[in-house]
Amino acid sequence: MHTIAFAIPIALDKTELFRGAYRRFVLDRRAEFEDSRRRLGITSERGFLQQTPTGDVAIVVFDVVDPARMLAGTATSSEPIDVDFRHYLLEAFGLDLARGTLPAPSEQVFCWRREGSF
Repeated sequence: MHTIAFAIPIALDKTELFRGAYRRFVLDRRAEFEDSRRRLGITSERGFLQQTPTGDVAIVVFDVVDPARMLAGTATSSEPIDVDFRHYLLEAFGLDLARGTLPAPSEQVFCWRREGSF
């Protein structure tokens, strides 16, 4: 299992779009979303909003089986939920996965867990 984290500046005036993504995809289209994530090998996905002096940033953390499979599948899938998700990424962050526009992967600097806590 791999953990991937991205910090992505949110496009101007698109913070509410980011806030609404959970409802739009996970709640309103739960079965489609879970099928998509299963196909892509995503076992967990978390999103955080970080407000900064230079603008809002989304921090997104994925636990995935195969990062390359996740990225390639998200970029090329013709499933309606994945197509809609790509449109959302373009609108909210300016990420055009179909054209290979990806944020640089984060570098893990440290990881600590209390023994026996997980």
